[in-house]
This record gives sequence, C-alpha cells and structure tokens, in this order.
Amino acid sequence: MAEINKLSVGEALDKLRRTDVQSKEARRHEKMDALDEEIQRMKATRRRLEQDQRAAASTASDAQGNAGPGNKKGKLIWTALTIVASLLLALVILYATLAR
Repeated sequence: MAEINKLSVGEALDKLRRTDVQSKEARRHEKMDALDEEIQRMKATRRRLEQDQRAAASTASDAQGNAGPGNKKGKLIWTALTIVASLLLALVILYATLAR
C-alpha cells in the first residue's frame, strides 16, 4: 500500500497560506506589468501628440509669414528691414549734422 503522509493542522495551514501568498504575488506582478505597459503606451501617445502640436504650430507660423528657421522669405524680410532701418538712421544723423 501507499504510504500516507500526515500533516499537522499548523503545517497544513502554512502550506495553504504559502500558495495563497504566492498566487497573490503573481497577481500583483501581473497587475504591475499591465500598469507598466499602460504607462508606456500613454507616454508614447503624449510624445506623438506633442510632436503633432509642434508641427501644427510651425505650420501656422509659416502660413503667417513669420521668419522661422529655414524660411527664406522671412530672412529676406528681416534683411530688408535691417537695411531700411540703417538707411533711416543714417538720414537722421545727416539731417542732425546739417541742421546745426
């Protein structure tokens, strides 16, 4: 006949509790893994949205004619404004010296 191993009540409870604790820990780890995946997904979504917002903002500024990096029209306008301002300053100085 097969030998029967008898456990005391305390040993049986310890054995039951041990498996229960292990299963709780396993469930906790599964939940943590699921939350980590959700966090990664949300971070990726946030990065994608921020990139879209930056792209939309730069497109809007280009449409308004603002000088941005690589915007030749904007650079030309700023150059022309600088030349005009320099000429006006020279004329003011010349007028001030001739008016004396």
